[in-house]
Amino acid sequence: MFKKITICYTLLIICVSLIPIPELPFPEFSLSDKSLHLIAYFIMSVMWIRLGFLESNKIKWNYFFLVLFTALTTELLQGVLPIGRYFEIADMIANCIGIVLGIFVSYIYIIKNKVT
Repeated sequence: MFKKITICYTLLIICVSLIPIPELPFPEFSLSDKSLHLIAYFIMSVMWIRLGFLESNKIKWNYFFLVLFTALTTELLQGVLPIGRYFEIADMIANCIGIVLGIFVSYIYIIKNKVT
């Protein structure tokens, strides 16, 4: 069940990243755009690392690369596709910071709670 939730969350982030902005019915947020990027990819990386750990009882680094690939690809597609969005290096940096923080928090949690 957790795998389905993780995949759905990832697909949601991809869709939200590639839908033209004028068509997005977003409410006003007090967080900056970069904070939203960081939080979205932090959550995604934690979910994928947790999923990998539940499957094999160790960190699956291919899931880290999956999240990183998703972050980089969606940002690049925003600059290439005619969807009224644009590539922004600051968004990519925020995505990567969220991913690294998610990996770090997941790793610390796994190490702390590992039963030997």
